[in-house]
Amino acid sequence: MKNHLDKLRLRHRRLDRLIDTTKAAGKQEELKTLKRIRLNLKDRITALRQSRASVTQ
Repeated sequence: MKNHLDKLRLRHRRLDRLIDTTKAAGKQEELKTLKRIRLNLKDRITALRQSRASVTQ
């Protein structure tokens, strides 16, 4: 599970950089899509972290 969580975090960081680039280029529709994807990833990361925390308790 840790490996999967690490992959999601890496993907989230890459999306952050891509969002910054897209924002600078002024591509609003693409920016909205990327932000939605990033939010979904953040939700998945949070759910996995909570799941791990409940397993270790």
